[in-house]
Amino acid sequence: MPDLGIPPNQRADYFSTPNSPYQLPIPDTTIPAPAPEPAFDPSYIDPNQAFQGDQGASELFGKLNRARWEDWKARFAPYVDRLAEMATDPNAPAEAASQASSAMGTAFDAAQTVSQQNREAYGLSMSPEQQQAQDRAAKVNRAAATVSAGNEARISAQDRQQAILAGGMGLSSIPNEVMNQ
Repeated sequence: MPDLGIPPNQRADYFSTPNSPYQLPIPDTTIPAPAPEPAFDPSYIDPNQAFQGDQGASELFGKLNRARWEDWKARFAPYVDRLAEMATDPNAPAEAASQASSAMGTAFDAAQTVSQQNREAYGLSMSPEQQQAQDRAAKVNRAAATVSAGNEARISAQDRQQAILAGGMGLSSIPNEVMNQ
């Protein structure tokens, strides 16, 4: 054994001391826990059940229908509820009109700002009469466009509600047998 500068009677202690440069790593000997058994899946339907007993096929058919109904309730019923809320919301047309009118006002404000900046960039100015005429034309155009946008949005919201109620907006793809349960 090479001379490490450690007396032989202390070598065993030195090699077993934590943080010693000669300490060998201790392998992990823990046994991993077994994987848990998968939980029973109630949506699993055994097709071989059709051949079990006198009523096997009837019971299988019942399970299939119940599973299909539970699946429909989980995936599609929330959308039907949301469509029903949209179709019966009395405030929807007014809110749509308000949003459209607000958006149109914002667009006119932006256009007026850009027009003013363009005139300033070219060093143009208008006489008071020209400014007054342009302001009047802008106000008339703004009022007409705002009212028109509000009316169009209101009509569109009412049409959307009527289409939902008539079954033309997603509800037509739902089978009648499911809707009548």
